[in-house]
Amino acid sequence: MAKMRLGYGSEYQLLRFLGRHREELNKLVLDAIGLSGLCEQLEWLDFPYIKSKGMNGDEEWKGIDCFESLSNYPDIKEKWIKFWPQCGNSMNWDAIFKIKDTWFFIEAKAYKDEVFQSCNAKSENSKNVITRAFEDTQLWLGAKELKKWIDSKSYQLANRLAFLYFCKKCGLKAKLVYIGFLNGFKKRRENDEIHSIQEWEGIWKEELNSLGLDREQINSHIFFVYPNCEK
Repeated sequence: MAKMRLGYGSEYQLLRFLGRHREELNKLVLDAIGLSGLCEQLEWLDFPYIKSKGMNGDEEWKGIDCFESLSNYPDIKEKWIKFWPQCGNSMNWDAIFKIKDTWFFIEAKAYKDEVFQSCNAKSENSKNVITRAFEDTQLWLGAKELKKWIDSKSYQLANRLAFLYFCKKCGLKAKLVYIGFLNGFKKRRENDEIHSIQEWEGIWKEELNSLGLDREQINSHIFFVYPNCEK
């Protein structure tokens, strides 16, 4: 888990809304995904404790770890080992919730520089595995323009989409929820702060364009939520 910035930033704001404004966050999320009447069925997963001896604290969910309680987890893990590199850092999820049998994976952002990330894989074998996963994901999404996602500045979004494709291959229902905080980075870098939904929408459009995608192709897979950190 990244070091939390006290009083500002996406991790702090997400923890704040989960702890102090849960009802508001639930309503925003449910409205965005079109399930407003299912508040009582929205189940947030507790974060796992740090497993290292001699340390206290919490970790983010990583990769497929949240599926460990499923009876078919051994089969999921076997497929995952073939689908994604097992060295380096897997996807870290800011939060996860479930509604019925659908898993929703949260990505929280508070400023633009959090959004655009590059691939840090060093091994050529890892790069080849990632590239194959990306190519299959593009075909699944019906990308109109096939690009080398591994070289994209939107690598994080690319690997999250690949994760959704993997879940589908395993018979799991999975969606992404991007939380773009408004006025959520004020304490240190006011110039980086996002003040409007329109600003966030422009950033998501830029991200999708770099992957050769448009909103129509991802509308059933990704939902966008905009909590205002200043009321």
